Parts: sequence; structure tokens; C-alpha cells
Amino acid sequence: MKNRILYAITHMEEIIAASALSCMAFTACINVFTRYIMNNPLTWAEELECICLVFATFVGGAACYKRNLHYGMDFLVDRLPENGKMFLRKTLLLLFIVLFIYLTGLSYKFALSASKTTTFFRIKYKYIDFAAVLGFGSMAFYSLRYFIQSFTDPQKFAARYASAYANDGLNSEERDAKGGNGS
Repeated sequence: MKNRILYAITHMEEIIAASALSCMAFTACINVFTRYIMNNPLTWAEELECICLVFATFVGGAACYKRNLHYGMDFLVDRLPENGKMFLRKTLLLLFIVLFIYLTGLSYKFALSASKTTTFFRIKYKYIDFAAVLGFGSMAFYSLRYFIQSFTDPQKFAARYASAYANDGLNSEERDAKGGNGS
């Protein structure tokens, strides 16, 4: 039981995003069937799909950030010496910490100020807007975690970025000769 709880906490972003995407896809398929085959569309389907899209976007973005899956423009970084790469990455993480904390606070204020409710489910938008708080808060947490890791375990921190290139098996020069990030 303890392992399941720890797994759920550790993979919270992935679980929420995958659930939202699955629900959205399932609802869309059912709605297509009822609309075109039975000629009786579900009135609530589009609303549920929009709610799921919001959660999949913000929380899924945080899940990708946690796993270093966002595309980056590493043209400059690849040309720096190793200690220059480390310095730039630490500086960017510091900027990300500030940015994500600011966006978390901003989205929290925005969520609290929401007063409308959805048409069919009558859900207050503040609960839907909370997806942004969760996403940006998670990204702030992981930025801080990786920033601390850059000082406490520099090898693991460097390996986090090296793994982004592990899929194509090329070093930066070979990748540039080939035309970018493994394309």
C-alpha cells in the first residue's frame, strides 16, 4: 500500500494528464458515435472535453518538464565548454524558479477570482483554473529540485541533460551536421 501511495505522489502529473487525455479521447469517440450513428449528440461531451484539455495541457506540460521532454534551442549551449553549460543551465533554472513561482501565484489569484460556472456540469471555473496552479506549481517545484541537485549531485544533474540526446546516439557536432536535434 505504501508503495502505491508513493508511486501516485511521484507520478501525480503523469496520472492526471493521462487520465485527462484518456477521458477526453473516450468522450470524443462516444460523442462521434452518438452524433453521426445515432443522430443524438451528447450535450455534455464538449464541456467535459474542454475541462480535460485544460488539465492535460497544464499538468501534462509539468510532467514533460519534470522529464526534460520539452524541446529546447541548444545551439548556444552545445558550443559552450562543460562548465559554461553548467553555469547557463543553473542560471536558467534560477530564472525558471522565479517565473514559475510568479505564474503559480498569478494563476492562483486568477482561479480564486473566477465566479462563472460551466453550463452543463455547473462546475465553478475556479476548480478548472486550478489546473494552471497545479502545473506551474509543479514546474516551480521541479525547477527548485533540479537547481539544488546541480550543486548536491552535479553528475546526476549533467546526466539529466545528456539523456535528452541519448535517443539519437549522436554528439552535438554529429547532430548539427545532421541538421539539429536528430532530425
